[in-house]
Amino acid sequence: MPDMIDQPSWIKVTVDFHLHKGYVFYYRDLEDVIQYLLRQRAYAEYLVFAPIHEFDEEYNRVYTDMHTGDWWWRTQVGNICCECKSMC
Repeated sequence: MPDMIDQPSWIKVTVDFHLHKGYVFYYRDLEDVIQYLLRQRAYAEYLVFAPIHEFDEEYNRVYTDMHTGDWWWRTQVGNICCECKSMC
C-alpha cells in the first residue's frame, strides 16, 4: 500500500539499559495508529463493531471469528440488556 500523507509519524527514543547503553527504538502513538487504520477505506468491509450469531442451514450455531463467539456477545450485548433493565 502506498505511503499516506496522514500516516502517524515515528517517534525515536534512546534508552540506556544496564547491559546495553544507547539502545535506539522507534514507535508510533497507538491512538494515532488506530485512528489511521480506521480511516482506511480498504479495511472498511472487514471491520466489525458488534457481535453476531451465525447459523448454518440446519440452524446449528457457527463460530467463525471473534465477533461470532459468546464472550463478545455477553460483554457487549449483555451489558446493554443489563443497563436497560436497571433503567426500567
